[in-house]
Amino acid sequence: MVGNRLSENLFRLTSALTTWSPKAGARFLDAVLSHTVGSRPVANHFFRRNLAIVRGVAHFDRILVIADIHIGDAVMLQGAITAFRDFFPTARIDYIIKQSAACLIEGNSDISNLYPIFTGTVYPDPSDPLKVSQISRDNRYDLCLDCSPFLEDRRVFAKGQSVLNFLTVAPQLVRNEFGRTGINHFSYQSREFVHTLLSTIRRPVRTEVFAGVPVTISDRANEEAEAFLRDSGIQKDRAIIFLNPDAASMYTRIPFEYQVAILTGLTQFDAQILLGAGFTERQIEQRLLSALPPAQRARIACVPKSLSLDAYAALCDFMDVFVSADTGPLHIAAARKVSRSGNHRFRNRTFVISLFGATPAHMSGYDSSDPLYPAANQDAPSRTYVSGSPCRNLTCVNKIAKTCKVARCFETLDVAQIVADIKSYLPRLDHRRPESCSTALVAPRQESAESIVSPGGASVVSNLRAS
Repeated sequence: MVGNRLSENLFRLTSALTTWSPKAGARFLDAVLSHTVGSRPVANHFFRRNLAIVRGVAHFDRILVIADIHIGDAVMLQGAITAFRDFFPTARIDYIIKQSAACLIEGNSDISNLYPIFTGTVYPDPSDPLKVSQISRDNRYDLCLDCSPFLEDRRVFAKGQSVLNFLTVAPQLVRNEFGRTGINHFSYQSREFVHTLLSTIRRPVRTEVFAGVPVTISDRANEEAEAFLRDSGIQKDRAIIFLNPDAASMYTRIPFEYQVAILTGLTQFDAQILLGAGFTERQIEQRLLSALPPAQRARIACVPKSLSLDAYAALCDFMDVFVSADTGPLHIAAARKVSRSGNHRFRNRTFVISLFGATPAHMSGYDSSDPLYPAANQDAPSRTYVSGSPCRNLTCVNKIAKTCKVARCFETLDVAQIVADIKSYLPRLDHRRPESCSTALVAPRQESAESIVSPGGASVVSNLRAS
């Protein structure tokens, strides 16, 4: 796609600039973005344009939200679904996401029909825009919200279709980032974007405070997670700490030597340590284990790649501490775990720790101690740690497109402070099971012929009974 090639070339230039002059290049790029994309006239222009689109919609009976193609985006951008449902409790609100993320989203009662169609990895598969276009045309939505930067609205949607593009919130995100004026997280902003526009034409019906997004978990997935713990000898009544060693980009992955230092520190505690598997950086978990002395290595159990994604989400709920860089598993861990059947009680007491390299922490991190971050949707603290980097700038938000020859994203990281904060938290743990089921946002699952839609657009019968 032409837009993707243009984006690749642009970010290649920004990477070359910060490679040549890290500090000066970063300051220059931030200054350019602040005075162009982040200027007040640009932000006001897009707000007025979006307001005109919303005011031009006659009724809001059919609404479509399109997530970006990654799993973490499918989880986070449920914030927009929540916002639309706040205003339109009886509307049909459909959601397009990545195929592999369906097991985390199915059962959210705010979603009328789920379309798990995206198959691309870094960029959409060539067939993905065609599928979106077909769904949009077949269902004749009153309003569409496109949260994918890789879909060209003019090619995907029919002429005259009312479309809000989440990219148009970029000027406000830039202003918030430099002005430190509020929460800039993608999940929060996806909800705020919709709420702000709709509030100009009507009042919300549902007024609950937005605490964050959920992931829904089947009984089968929870049983798979429990079986792994049992087979690995992990005791649920003792502290469990999880380190996710991988990330989608070398610019957000915690450097190897820092991960070794973190594991070394964690093995000093009276706690059980789990180490995730590498998918992008293959075998990273085995290399980490090999870098540790035998005594420390014996304290760590590896989570296999064969564990299903929804079982991974269920496993996160058993964790007392979850440590990760900016990547999909971080957002899965931070999300509220809810039972699809209504039969299971989730703890939702995971201390979520996020470590940031290239990407702007305010847009993806969780920190219950800082008003510029949202807290993780857990009944536990959350913390974000930002590494020292001479060249970090706002263009690093697109970590996939960066081509820096030298990764300076984690030039310094205060591992001692991270380990000390975990140590101080462990004595506060209470491993009693919760007294009631965690069912907020998700009703007990009822079988429906329209709840999941095949990539071809035909309705299929769901098999998602209480499993």
